[in-house]
Amino acid sequence: MGVRKVLRSDVDDVAGIFIRAFPESVRHYYGASAPPIDGFRDIFAFLSQAERENFLVYEESGAVLGYVVVPRSMGRVWAKAVLGGRVFVWAFKWMAGRYGIPPTRIATILGNKLLFAAYSGEQLLRGHAQVLSVAVDPSAQGRGIGRQLVQAGLELLRGQGVRTVKLEVRPDNEPARRIYSNLGFCEAGKSRDSQGQWIVMIAHLQPGP
Repeated sequence: MGVRKVLRSDVDDVAGIFIRAFPESVRHYYGASAPPIDGFRDIFAFLSQAERENFLVYEESGAVLGYVVVPRSMGRVWAKAVLGGRVFVWAFKWMAGRYGIPPTRIATILGNKLLFAAYSGEQLLRGHAQVLSVAVDPSAQGRGIGRQLVQAGLELLRGQGVRTVKLEVRPDNEPARRIYSNLGFCEAGKSRDSQGQWIVMIAHLQPGP
């Protein structure tokens, strides 16, 4: 089938892909213990509703093998999470032990969000689009699926009139950096969180005014 818009029934598959594709990030927050899927499921369920038009998956033979989320405005995403009460639901579930994240790890997550806001304040205020998350199941990597997903996301944003889109990638993620460079992204700066450095990349989708 290839690239298509996300369905609510895809959420568990997408959450599982994230866990398998980013084991270092998962260990950073959960340690050696196996992470409950609940927290990841809730985040992607929210995004599948809040950004349904800009949330794409790659399906093959009935299996979801990858996804990309490309919000037109991160400020709008945060506003929907807060005004829609999602952040309070997530906080309640964390306190009830549903997410399996100890308080020290929650402090790390909140610290990372503050760092993101510090580095991305201008983009949040201006409503710049962002490649928020993209991943391919490890069993299907190396087949060009990630490139297809990002390219489809950029075409979607271009059709929506978006001029500029940003993303962040780890310096040692050479395969992803090559894909982004080939699709027109250029390095524009650096940011940092508790796991280390990110490279900020920008692509211009429309000619300037």
